[in-house]
Amino acid sequence: MLQIAIIGLGNFGYYLGRELYRRGCDVIGLDSQTGMVQKAKNDLSQAVVADATDKETLMALGLGQVDLAVVTIGTNMLASILASFHLKEMGIQRVYAKALSEEHELILKRVGVDEILFPERDLAMNLAQRIQNPNLIEYLPSIQDFGIFELDDPRGFAGKALKELNLINRYGIQVIAIREGADERLTFIPKGDYIIRSGDVFILLGANADMSRLLKDIESGRMEAPRGKQGD
Repeated sequence: MLQIAIIGLGNFGYYLGRELYRRGCDVIGLDSQTGMVQKAKNDLSQAVVADATDKETLMALGLGQVDLAVVTIGTNMLASILASFHLKEMGIQRVYAKALSEEHELILKRVGVDEILFPERDLAMNLAQRIQNPNLIEYLPSIQDFGIFELDDPRGFAGKALKELNLINRYGIQVIAIREGADERLTFIPKGDYIIRSGDVFILLGANADMSRLLKDIESGRMEAPRGKQGD
């Protein structure tokens, strides 16, 4: 089970944590305001009133053991920066953080945050795109639990032909595009003889459960293609 920490239980943090919990993740939420924690306590695995700028508090709550953390503190830039810094210092592999400005974004990158979030900006851009192109399907969140996923330079893929991985037969996952790492050129519907290079990014279509299974196999090193079962 994926263990996730949500730092800040305002609207964005609350809805994110609730949705992750509904999807089967173990979610702990932190906020300095009692009212926010009370609102979220029945929708997360655990909700705690705590000061996320205090590293000892974060350690005592076991946040050093989570798989990833999302800092969604809404208005206090200093608190956001300190919380993000402590989480990375604690060794959390992936830390996401909501940025309030471009300057805030630059500082978060400097302290090691892996992905910067601009929810309002991204929502506005997506809405503008949908208004301009109403027939565009951007993602598939509710069609039989399918989605489009991005897989960045997966371990064990480089040097293999795409058909060696046999993703469609082994996992039910279709490679719809590959963004080549060196020049970021997109190859749509790549052929089976495409030789994967280090830095390639895969755009995949498949069920959430199948994608989770693939990620576990990549992490465990079980991605050697079975002999005699290669497909196109």
